[in-house]
Amino acid sequence: MASNNLFNKTILVKNTISNRIKRAIISAIFFGLSFAPVVVLRFLGSIIGIIMLKLSKRAATRLCHNLLVTNMCGSDEVDKMASKTAMELSKTLIETTCIAWQRSKGHNAKFIRKTTNFNLVEAAVNNNQPIVFLTPHIGNFEIALKYTATKIKRKFTVLYKPDKKEWWNQLMLHGRREDNILPVPTNRQGVATLVKSLRESGIVGVLPDSVASQGDGVWVNFFQNKVFATTLAAKLTLLPNVATFIVASYRCGGGFDVNYVPFTPATNDITTVVQDIYKVIETLVLKSPTQFYWSYDRFRVPKHAK
Repeated sequence: MASNNLFNKTILVKNTISNRIKRAIISAIFFGLSFAPVVVLRFLGSIIGIIMLKLSKRAATRLCHNLLVTNMCGSDEVDKMASKTAMELSKTLIETTCIAWQRSKGHNAKFIRKTTNFNLVEAAVNNNQPIVFLTPHIGNFEIALKYTATKIKRKFTVLYKPDKKEWWNQLMLHGRREDNILPVPTNRQGVATLVKSLRESGIVGVLPDSVASQGDGVWVNFFQNKVFATTLAAKLTLLPNVATFIVASYRCGGGFDVNYVPFTPATNDITTVVQDIYKVIETLVLKSPTQFYWSYDRFRVPKHAK
């Protein structure tokens, strides 16, 4: 028994050291790339996106399927649009790991070229309202978060899904944390922290367009297709005095245009609120379809779905 415990501890120590080395090496690479011009990073991202599309038949099939069933394009254009979408997704990953996670929020803020409706956000801040930012997978919400946290000095609590790879998880957490940004995991304690923050007139950030990981999701329409959508975002918007904004950060020349769309629930019915959120997301996606995360398996039917 003692020998087994010693063996397990040895393995744990080796894995810990290995994870630290991986994180240190990859972080150093990302940090070095963070000093490259954004046009260079996006060019690199485009190349990587095409390569990954060619190497992953499964991802390519899902991407093309999602573009077709949502009528983003026809069968004669799907390959071309899939390539553009893969390039945009890879640009997002490069920008996130090499800019958003490596440089200060002030440095990130320099890439914002234009904002829409930010005056409404400032009005909510001045009224000391709790604020919910819903950030669908459009453009680069990581850089939009850093920009917003630069302009607003209050504390942000943002929900994230922990990664199975511990070294990547630590890299992600280190990159997202700021003096006024606190990432919390997608578990009961993390959700409780979000609610507590809102009750204290705090600011929270949530991804609204994920497939529900538990049985509490609801079926709604998204471009004439059913998705089993998470309900957390809708529930947060219904808390007292909350000001909600659905945020889209579009990639543009040399930076990003950030659109803050005010959202007010028209009812207390959760399914209706989720559907209304998805209607807004549809509108935002149509402004730049290739910048949406179409590679995600969002139309699957989970085993736990109602």
